[in-house]
Amino acid sequence: METPPNPQVHDLGLVASALDRIRLVESVDRLVGPRPGEKVPTGMALKAAILNALGEWAPRRRLDETGSSLPDQKGRPTQRPTLRWVFQLFIWVRLAWLEDRPLVLTHHETAVRLLGAGRYYLLE
Repeated sequence: METPPNPQVHDLGLVASALDRIRLVESVDRLVGPRPGEKVPTGMALKAAILNALGEWAPRRRLDETGSSLPDQKGRPTQRPTLRWVFQLFIWVRLAWLEDRPLVLTHHETAVRLLGAGRYYLLE
């Protein structure tokens, strides 16, 4: 059996759209009902949890397949980064020019490649 392609971060937009089309948030909120002191409706929290889980699964799968790792918040290598931390790594991505050729400067090139964003950062 053929292995399915690795999902990309932009695929999460398709998932979010599908969840909106089936009205998941509204359905869950209707079933659960309002709860006192709730800052985020239950349906919205469920949608966020689904998107976060899928978003973390793809980079973790790629790290495992390639034997790569990313630095955690303390600089130690990890193969199980949170999605928030992977996005946080993009703060250090810089663009420079070398002899009229664009060059992406980052020691977190792995994060860029894991998210399938290499072409946007001139790595492909």
